[in-house]
Amino acid sequence: MIKKTALYFLFVCLSTSLAPAWAGSGSDCVYEHSGVDVQQFKKSRHVIGFEKLERNTGYMGALKGIGGFHLQLFSCVHYGATLTVLLGPNPNAETVTTTFDVLPALLFPAVDVAKVKAALKEVQLDALYTPQHLESLTAEMGMTDIRVQIIDADGMSLLVFAFYGG
Repeated sequence: MIKKTALYFLFVCLSTSLAPAWAGSGSDCVYEHSGVDVQQFKKSRHVIGFEKLERNTGYMGALKGIGGFHLQLFSCVHYGATLTVLLGPNPNAETVTTTFDVLPALLFPAVDVAKVKAALKEVQLDALYTPQHLESLTAEMGMTDIRVQIIDADGMSLLVFAFYGG
């Protein structure tokens, strides 16, 4: 129980501390326009256990066969989301590839899924331990930034996928 609570605390702290600076603006934001269809995300066959943490802004749950997640939505000056996925200790290439295959359909409209999947396939897995900005995808989709990174925290690996525009 203590280990589970500690992991939850670490997971939430890291995922919220990695949020872009602009996300901390006032409470008058309209998070429903973050660009993520929360109902589609929640109903995905890849999602088990979907729980609201903060009204219209923060959610957590698990991705089948991958690990827990924290979804943070933003929509103030910019719009977007940060999805942090707990990959476990020393994730292998198959886990990362599976995660990359699932993420686009959870976060983007159907019309953009193929573009995002193609861009993620181009990412060198060994380079993920530094932020990878997907510049060509960002330009193609008219966003401000799309990035992905794996972060090690106390022996656990977290994959952070973030996008924002506006």
